[in-house]
Amino acid sequence: MHPIERLRWIARADGEPAATIASEAAWTLGELGSEEPAAVLTASRRLVQRHPGCGPLWWVCAHLIASDDALETAHRISAELYSDTVPDRVSDALRVDFTSSDVLCATSPTDLFRQALSRRGTYVVRLVGTYRTLRHELQALGAVTEDATGFEVEEAREALEGAAALLVEPCFAGGPGLFVEPAVASVVEQAVRAKVPVWVLLGTGRVLTSQLAEAAASLCGEALELVTPDMVRQAVDATGAGDLRTALARSTCPPGADLVHRFEH
Repeated sequence: MHPIERLRWIARADGEPAATIASEAAWTLGELGSEEPAAVLTASRRLVQRHPGCGPLWWVCAHLIASDDALETAHRISAELYSDTVPDRVSDALRVDFTSSDVLCATSPTDLFRQALSRRGTYVVRLVGTYRTLRHELQALGAVTEDATGFEVEEAREALEGAAALLVEPCFAGGPGLFVEPAVASVVEQAVRAKVPVWVLLGTGRVLTSQLAEAAASLCGEALELVTPDMVRQAVDATGAGDLRTALARSTCPPGADLVHRFEH
């Protein structure tokens, strides 16, 4: 299949994990760049416009438009997405701070959390989400832990009662903080009020530059809301657990100024 045809498929993709979309985009843009280097920027702009809330996609596109060797870059960043070490760091951090009897709440998506649980899935898990996402997410969680229960957003207060932490995977982060769906933002606010520590899991490609994060947030509009760093107790990235502001400063994302130029004018 020609790269342009694959890019059209990626643009139409719905419901796929963010890392999957980003990895497929990396390979496809890499092939396109080896044939038509000038087409990579236009294709990247179209992709992020179709998936503005997909942080890893912005990260991939920023890398590709800054690259002098598209195929080499595509291979490298796809490998980073595929072999994300953050689930291992999450598993390590959970083992240090919690016991198997602790209740851990999580919001959708749970991609990184599920992978961490597969390393040590002995916690009591309460998943808070919308009716649309709960069934699929609970089915996936059931493959890695025997004790997972679903709660709709309206039941978040009940889910958070007695919880040791709330784990959140943002769409992307950068600049003023984290960007999440409104339902997730509501659960985070309730966790803060209930004094339940909020943990943020920052997988590969989730931390963008301030400029890219602001452009993505602008394109998303009301589909995403901001969670500020003061609401977060702990952030876990590839280096381990620590302060969120420090983690945001470790972004591996290129500036991507050309990527957002179209959306600023």
